[in-house]
Amino acid sequence: MSVVNEVFSALRVVKAYSQETREERRYEGRATDSLAEKLKALLLQGSFDLGASLATALGTAIVLFIGAKAIQAGQMSLGDLLIVMSYLALLYAPLKSIGRRLASLQNAFASADRAFMLIDQLPDVPEKSYARPLSRASGQIEFRDVAFGYSPNHEILRDLSCVIPVGSRVAIIGETGVGKTTLLSLLMRFYDPERGKILLDGTDIRDYRLDDLRRQFALVLQDTILFSTTIRENVAFGRPDAPLDDLERAAQDARLASDLSHFPEGIETVVGERGVTLSGGQKQRAAIARAIAADAPVLILDDSLSAVDTETETRILE
Repeated sequence: MSVVNEVFSALRVVKAYSQETREERRYEGRATDSLAEKLKALLLQGSFDLGASLATALGTAIVLFIGAKAIQAGQMSLGDLLIVMSYLALLYAPLKSIGRRLASLQNAFASADRAFMLIDQLPDVPEKSYARPLSRASGQIEFRDVAFGYSPNHEILRDLSCVIPVGSRVAIIGETGVGKTTLLSLLMRFYDPERGKILLDGTDIRDYRLDDLRRQFALVLQDTILFSTTIRENVAFGRPDAPLDDLERAAQDARLASDLSHFPEGIETVVGERGVTLSGGQKQRAAIARAIAADAPVLILDDSLSAVDTETETRILE
């Protein structure tokens, strides 16, 4: 149940605010609703089984009554009646089986409906049929009169224009909610602008192949996401074929190497689900190492040093 997963993933928050009782009540409410729906399904299945059993009993009684009359009249033998009864039993067996399968079929239909709904959903950022391949960009970025909003009539970005030259380092600073992360999402084509263009090396990013375009960026998010595999596999996620020396060098640049010596299996240590065995700073440095190992032309840091101490942050930036 999603409530259980949510509570366990935020267990420290629940305990810190002493909300165990409230979350328990919320779980009980969801469980009660789920139980009520399951009982409805079982009631329907039981009603069908009851109807099938009554039909079987009634049909058998009618056949016996008619058969007995036919035997008395000399129109049928006892053997013929037994054959008809055996056929009747074979006829009712599939009917009972359908009743037992109704719940399974209903769950299967619901799952299939959700699956086909996802399959049929059109992508938000379609790739052009004549999209250009891109091996490695130089890295010049230009925003030209860009406008975008997540909802109609509410633009977060409006008429934004700027040029970021190759090899430069740019800090985008502003209050919460002004569109800093949105700017990065547009650059990587998680969304397309409503107006204007975003150019990479002088070409509209919508003209590039989507996979090729996104390989030009190494992104480190504030909300660090790690997979429940080894540190090595997490660092190599953007470049799975990277040699071990490159991965260790990336860990060194991200100031993660000193921590690896304290892990039981070094870089081969399994980090657990969402990196639960690592501290916040270690997870962020692992994500930075992943971006460095990807060796992309453009490195994007989205407030990705918030959990790192000041000294380590300075060394990473250097």
